[in-house]
Amino acid sequence: MPSYSLTQFSSDVVKPENAAGVVSICRKLQMDVALANWSAGIEAKLQKGEAYWDLACALRQIATGLQPRNYLEIGVRLGSSTAMVAATVPQVNIVAFDLWISPYAGLDNPGPDFVRSQLKGVGHQNEVTFVDGDSKVTVPLYLATHPDVRFDVVTVDGDHTDEGAWADLTSVAEVVVAGGYLLIDDLVLPCHTLLRVWRRFQEEYGDRFEFLENLTDHYGTGVARRKE
Repeated sequence: MPSYSLTQFSSDVVKPENAAGVVSICRKLQMDVALANWSAGIEAKLQKGEAYWDLACALRQIATGLQPRNYLEIGVRLGSSTAMVAATVPQVNIVAFDLWISPYAGLDNPGPDFVRSQLKGVGHQNEVTFVDGDSKVTVPLYLATHPDVRFDVVTVDGDHTDEGAWADLTSVAEVVVAGGYLLIDDLVLPCHTLLRVWRRFQEEYGDRFEFLENLTDHYGTGVARRKE
């Protein structure tokens, strides 16, 4: 796995070709109204020449720069975030956790078979392991039963309660490899307080990670790189 610094990432993630790449991947996905509107919003930013990056842009760029071998995601739904990594690195091994509540925030949450087809549609060629259930339980159990597993990139986008998000972040923090990335979505999503969870994580894990965030675009994205 090549080294990919947070400084380089911060320069690369805002490049228009990265956002354009996200839109290109989205066009291969089956999208609902929410995803279609989100993708159209990125296209509008591109047409105006405005810099933009969110979780999907961050994942695509990190996958490009880091070429991860193993990717873990908490909170999958239609698989749009997972697809950014799978399309960029078709041989990446994926472990994905979701409770599969449907409807989720008023939107369909069709399940693993649908997501598997989404990933196949963007060219993914390797294993996908889906773990169903409450991530506060399933993630620690999975990691306990796979004590040697490590991940190059991890996304936390599941339980949006403070307790749930904190549990997810702290469960996966130690399995991120040196030089790997941990991401969290929806830091400033209305009706939630994930930004204060992120601030606590920065404070308690600052000796192990370096941080970057964007609180302007979409609902806010946090990025942490494990120190080497």
